[in-house]
Amino acid sequence: MPLWTIFHPAEAFTTPESKRDFAESITAIYATTLPPFYINVIFMRVEPDSLYIGAVARPSPHVQANEPGSRSDRPFIRITVEHIARTLPNEEYRDWMLGNLDAAMKPHIQDKGYDWEYSIHETRRDMWKVNGHVPPMPLTEAELEWVRLNEPVPYEPEKGGLIGGSAPWEGLSRRAKL
Repeated sequence: MPLWTIFHPAEAFTTPESKRDFAESITAIYATTLPPFYINVIFMRVEPDSLYIGAVARPSPHVQANEPGSRSDRPFIRITVEHIARTLPNEEYRDWMLGNLDAAMKPHIQDKGYDWEYSIHETRRDMWKVNGHVPPMPLTEAELEWVRLNEPVPYEPEKGGLIGGSAPWEGLSRRAKL
């Protein structure tokens, strides 16, 4: 799953449509190979006195004392992305992913004149379950079924690349209790 947590000021993402549009842009990055239900986007509104950059509230009236630095009256958005279902195995994939994330964010953040920062955290897949199920390994018959149905359903461990099965990606075999 990618889990996106978007920390934003009240001025940003003010309507359900603006949130949905950004969530659709994010989902489009991943949904070609992942079940859409893996893609979670959480919008967390942050009050002006609850986000500080260099000890300066953002956004806040810009004053000379805040310089040098970005204008404190410019809204700031912080995004944390957790990758669990897939990791980025090399620099080529990393660069491809960062480019896709930048492109997805541009119309929703950069083009609106906001300052922003994001980071991607890759977490351990073996510490993850969905509706009590150990998710099947990438590109296995069971995962493709989850993609087709867009929901987690029980599956035979061998079809999910778990016990006694083999994962199509070398080195990804996983032993797990179901």
